[in-house]
Amino acid sequence: MRFLLTFLLILSSVCSFAAESQCVAKSKDLFNDKQYSAAEGKLKQCLEQRPKDTDALISLAGVQMVLGEFKKAEETFQYALEYLNPKSPYQAYVYSRLGDIEMRNVNLKIAEANYDNALKYEPANINSLVGKGICREKSGDIQTAAVYYKKALAVDFTNIVARTRLVALEPDVLSQKEILATLKERNIIDPAAAVYSEEDKALLAKMIKAERDSAIEYLSGKYGGRIPDGFIVERDSGKIYVRKMLTLTGYNDVIAKLSDDAKTFFMNKGLQPGTIFQLRDFDSKPIFDNQGHLTDTGLAVYTKALLGTKAYLLPTEKTPAEKHKLDEVIQRYVAQGYSEISAPEYDYVLRTTRCSEETLVKQLKVKIIKGYDRQHVLLISNPKFTPPFIIPYEIVSEYRKTSREAKKAGQTPVYRSSFGIGGGNSSRLCKEDGTLMSNF
Repeated sequence: MRFLLTFLLILSSVCSFAAESQCVAKSKDLFNDKQYSAAEGKLKQCLEQRPKDTDALISLAGVQMVLGEFKKAEETFQYALEYLNPKSPYQAYVYSRLGDIEMRNVNLKIAEANYDNALKYEPANINSLVGKGICREKSGDIQTAAVYYKKALAVDFTNIVARTRLVALEPDVLSQKEILATLKERNIIDPAAAVYSEEDKALLAKMIKAERDSAIEYLSGKYGGRIPDGFIVERDSGKIYVRKMLTLTGYNDVIAKLSDDAKTFFMNKGLQPGTIFQLRDFDSKPIFDNQGHLTDTGLAVYTKALLGTKAYLLPTEKTPAEKHKLDEVIQRYVAQGYSEISAPEYDYVLRTTRCSEETLVKQLKVKIIKGYDRQHVLLISNPKFTPPFIIPYEIVSEYRKTSREAKKAGQTPVYRSSFGIGGGNSSRLCKEDGTLMSNF
């Protein structure tokens, strides 16, 4: 989970608020030389001389954040608030960083309250605008989240965090006017059209999902880095936040190429072309359509097959009654927002959270369904639930993303030992005995 915003504190920005003492100035020099522990020690010396020096206190808290000492940083920020002038420009900054710390600790309500406090002092505080948006998004209120991301972009239109997260909420947060415009932009409907259909909107959603799943990068690889004209369209071309989007032609080509890859995959499994086109999933839905392209069902089946899970039936195979009943139970939970994961992913959740299976089931709403020839683990899916229940799902999402990126780069995946910020202190759901931490 990526809770800390990318515009992380640097000491020089802290010291710009007020005149520096010679002591604090020395700590700044140490910080700029990347001697973070030495900078921390120097600031503590400064505070021995002037315990209520808010400049030194806030600088110290900033260094502690960089060192991953988030609990200490929180205490130092809170201590600084006791001595800050109500009109001090530090107020918004301190509350905003407290919000970042609580976000990292998965305390969304407290994080949001801190961001709100920061915005009272500085309505254009971009860190707090984005932080507030993330809190709303993770709470399931994506419409309000979009409002705050747009406010952040109004302050700084180059902000990558706000822009990326706003795009990730499409098409659900787009107005009818925006949907109509993007349908035309992608050549899904006629440029002169005044209305669009639900089928058009559903197709747009599929195309956006394909982009999130690296469809444009996939196309680029297929064409040696030179995607043919007309396959993608660029919004804000030439700017640092340029957005590349699939056109209908490009999307259809992605599906065609994925379908060819899938046919090759199944042929390498020893299946004949005639048999391949008769494959179906466990609900007897076809994997390929009459044109030989993967169906929506087929895309899911092929993805599972690439991960080593057989989710298809040959023409001669029948679904055993017990297995069919099991699948019905799974589908019912999936319809409620759960997400099925693999056994290795479940093992990763156990290692990362340190939670026992009993804790996951009884206190974190994880569903474990055993039967037939495999064990199924279903986790609560984002964004319908709030922390800590959503954390196992986000751990799996990060695991899959790491695996995907490593596979693209031809490397062995290196997974994080805990959820939260890479390189920071570990944040775990459970204690070593497998029971839930007291703060959850």
